[in-house]
Amino acid sequence: MNLDSRERELISELREALTSALELPVVLSRAQGWMFQLLPADHAAWCMSRPGPSSGYVWVATDRLAAFLDRYPEMAGDDFVAGAVVHLPNVVLRDSEMAPREVLIRSRSYQLCRELCTPLEQVMSVKLDMKQGWHGGLTIYRERLHPFSTREQALLQALTPVLNRTIRNCRMFSGVATCGGLPDVLLQQRGMDCLVLTPSAKEVMRTDRVTALLQDWFSPFELGPSGLPREWVERLVWLVRLEEGGAFGLDVWERHREDRKLRVTFVRMPEQDGRRLWTLVLDEVSYVIPVPGICRVTLTERETEVVSYVLQNHSNESIASQLDISPETAKTHVRNAFEKLRVESRAELIYRATLMHLSARD
Repeated sequence: MNLDSRERELISELREALTSALELPVVLSRAQGWMFQLLPADHAAWCMSRPGPSSGYVWVATDRLAAFLDRYPEMAGDDFVAGAVVHLPNVVLRDSEMAPREVLIRSRSYQLCRELCTPLEQVMSVKLDMKQGWHGGLTIYRERLHPFSTREQALLQALTPVLNRTIRNCRMFSGVATCGGLPDVLLQQRGMDCLVLTPSAKEVMRTDRVTALLQDWFSPFELGPSGLPREWVERLVWLVRLEEGGAFGLDVWERHREDRKLRVTFVRMPEQDGRRLWTLVLDEVSYVIPVPGICRVTLTERETEVVSYVLQNHSNESIASQLDISPETAKTHVRNAFEKLRVESRAELIYRATLMHLSARD
């Protein structure tokens, strides 16, 4: 779309604010001023689906929406916004596209915001979904009866890639301090495999398991003089060039094998000490083999949980990190499970579980 000089300036400032921190409350506080100048509104709310099997959302909102969102569970079943955007991920919708005005006025959310003295008349929202097993969203509200325009909708749509990256990065690095030495903080994160690079692809640090992953997934001729995969260096150089031009490209690299895949997410970190580092987050994902029914009958609940991670090729150390137990305890659970199931190794367990799974499917 064609932008005027004011819109270009506001979008530039908003993008900078959206990438300036790794905690959603901080991001919102820094971004809302620029957002509300570009898209005049009175309130904004981010949400992220909760990790794990439990349902529900974590909400971050401008101050006056707090009481409204605290009571979200009682209106969730009548939420016309979520009911509309859930079917169209990464597509911005205005309230007129979500529900007829008479339906909106009768909704529990519309009535509740009046009870709380926070009248919300117009809404524009987008479900943010990067197809990684979770999702988030951004919703902005007006208290006055003044519909969002198609141009405002197009402006928010143009920002959707950076909104997606913002919520993904905040979720990925939640709890990582943005002050002090970031590489040192990353080294202390449990269960996160990271490679930190300068924009010119000079290595700053790597966590312990990165070297093993590189050896497992790349042949020597695929690595450049720096010891890093040439594909990653080329991707980083491309992304840096796009960032400087204000655009956002494909920042996820994947390689697949028969039983697993390696996903690498390129994250442009907040500026520190006058420079912006890039963190490559490595995530080795095994195609899940379900725990056989016999395991659930034979094993304790904890042993069954441990077996589920063994079937995903997790090491004892990784299992310990996932379950917040010591590596020695994880090793004991694995040994006990093997004895009860009469298997000698991880490979044998995976082989038997795969056969059972295929037999059940047939």
